[in-house]
Amino acid sequence: MKRRYLIHSAILVLIIGGLMLPAPAAGEKAPARSESGNPIIQITIGPAKVKAELVTSMEKMYLGLGKRPELPEGQGMLFAMPTLAVQNFCMRDMRFDIDFIWIVSGRVAGITKNASHKDPLACYSAPEPVKFVLEVPAGFCDRYGIKVGDKASWK
Repeated sequence: MKRRYLIHSAILVLIIGGLMLPAPAAGEKAPARSESGNPIIQITIGPAKVKAELVTSMEKMYLGLGKRPELPEGQGMLFAMPTLAVQNFCMRDMRFDIDFIWIVSGRVAGITKNASHKDPLACYSAPEPVKFVLEVPAGFCDRYGIKVGDKASWK
């Protein structure tokens, strides 16, 4: 029963993820993809712009940015979660510190700054139910003045 639920949940995530990305119009190029095969989207969050990998599959959500050597300035990873919930993230296999930006209804619902990679068991939670989580390099929110309530949009 639990396995059936997990399979159905994974299928739902894939369907929702596919619906979030518009198909390219005739003559347009398909969206750019990262080395990991994730679509790259442009996010505007408050006054900042971020090129982010969009992650929708459970497998890629589990891996996240783990095992990567760095996250360059101006880049990030956007997790499109399958349900609106208080999301929990850990620093498993991380090699650098990050900021979490918790997003719901096109607004920043919360920020977790300078999450340390030195404690792989540390978990960080959204302050309220959210649908999206953006990971950016540590210090990003301070450098760009990102704050709770800022608008978040992407294409």
